[in-house]
Amino acid sequence: MKKYMVWLISALMAVSMTACSNAQKKDTKDQAQITTAAKENATQTEAAKTISKKEKNEKKKDKKKSQKSKKNSKKTKNSTAKKKETSTTTAKKKKVKKKKTKEKTTKTKNTKETTKTTTASKNESTVQTAENQTTEAKQEQSCEFLISCKTVLSNKSALQSNYQVPAGGKIYEKKMEFEEGDTVMDVLKRTGVDIDISKGYVAGIDGLYEFDCGKNSGWMYRVNGKFPNYMAGKCKLHDGDKVEWLYTCVRGDL
Repeated sequence: MKKYMVWLISALMAVSMTACSNAQKKDTKDQAQITTAAKENATQTEAAKTISKKEKNEKKKDKKKSQKSKKNSKKTKNSTAKKKETSTTTAKKKKVKKKKTKEKTTKTKNTKETTKTTTASKNESTVQTAENQTTEAKQEQSCEFLISCKTVLSNKSALQSNYQVPAGGKIYEKKMEFEEGDTVMDVLKRTGVDIDISKGYVAGIDGLYEFDCGKNSGWMYRVNGKFPNYMAGKCKLHDGDKVEWLYTCVRGDL
């Protein structure tokens, strides 16, 4: 009986020992499984964390890139706007300069035109005054003018033409007005007496010609008592001159 009890107790102890060892083994296995699961979870969480960090970093980078792109776009917009503003301002300045240059040119043209008009008016006034002065001077200039064939009266026997000698031998006598630069010939033509001129030489006056009253007869002119040795077309008159056209029959009768 005692042996049986001892054997039973030992068997129970062996069973309990085996059960304890099995329980310990299970516990160790469970703990190992738990540790492995915890490690796996930890690794997964770390991986998730790293992934989330990477995603966050990428998001930050994307945000920074987007912000940079926005800044760059803003800068480009601002630069383009500034360029447009500068172009518009330069265009406005050019327009203003063109307007100023046009105004200056118009002002210079107007000043030139005014100066031209003033100079023209001055010139016209000076010309008018000069003309008035010249006309006054022309009106004031005069000379005594005489055409005479008095010598024929004392030489009628030598007269070979039918010329009728006027009374006293005076064909024309008058105070003649003349212009500056006029010659003896110019005034002779304005008397209205019939004159025959050949190459600047007076051949006949009032129908009385050279050689009509002798071989030395002909017309001669005298200015202030002197006989010029050149043609009447070159002898210029002066105010107050005394001009005489005289017909000579023989030498020394004048």
